[in-house]
Amino acid sequence: MEQTPFRLKVKIGEMEVELGGEKQEVLSTLDDLKEIVDKVTIAFNGNPMPEARLAELAVVEEDEALKYPKIPRTNQCSEAVVNLLSTDWGKTPRPIGELREAMEANAVFFPKTTLSGVLVWLVKKGQLRRWKDKKRGYLYVVNEPEAE
Repeated sequence: MEQTPFRLKVKIGEMEVELGGEKQEVLSTLDDLKEIVDKVTIAFNGNPMPEARLAELAVVEEDEALKYPKIPRTNQCSEAVVNLLSTDWGKTPRPIGELREAMEANAVFFPKTTLSGVLVWLVKKGQLRRWKDKKRGYLYVVNEPEAE
């Protein structure tokens, strides 16, 4: 399956709309965002969204991107993971889903299967530590050398 070169996600509560295609097509579709959101909202719960609420959504989406640390662009999945987990954000143990979201917020895209393989490899190599949490699954942090 061919991956589209440009994607945009809009999340409204539990609903999520994703647009994909050529960048110009997606950006031109943004002019119709209110109509698209209204159609999706009506399909799910029957009421169109007020203009003011749509403006709030844009701010929320911007805030979501700000909650992740900025990392340099890279073609190496392992480098992106280590860069993320080396930040203050990464000092809190993170599951694979949060790592993937943070990478996507930095425009670094890798399939979940690639990311999971890289995480296992980094654990075996000793760069990361992981353990299983009953609620969140495997959690990852940078493996700090022990002070002697």
